[in-house]
Amino acid sequence: MDGEWSLARLKVTDGQLIEYILDDVSGELDLNFSAGSSDGFVSFDLNINSLPYSYMVQFQGEDLRYILDSDELIIGSGVERRRYKVIMRTKRDLVLEYYDAPNFQLRKFVFVKAE
Repeated sequence: MDGEWSLARLKVTDGQLIEYILDDVSGELDLNFSAGSSDGFVSFDLNINSLPYSYMVQFQGEDLRYILDSDELIIGSGVERRRYKVIMRTKRDLVLEYYDAPNFQLRKFVFVKAE
């Protein structure tokens, strides 16, 4: 999982079970397990009930951990520290998922390895 990843797609499921699949998103994720650090961001916009909302997820942190037993990746620091479920990981693809409770959104990030 080490290295630089680019966001290819984002799937958001809200509290009403409405799904949004976003291809026009920007973001990146840099994982460095030897240094125990992570960096990057994801920003995206959703149109909910005809109102535009902007979201930002930060991945910066100095305590990067992977929990093998539960397939969880701990990224970030402070209030931005989150546990991401690793749905899939290959040499080229990395899919992470987490539930954003304040916004009632299940977010699935599809990253591809930067060339």
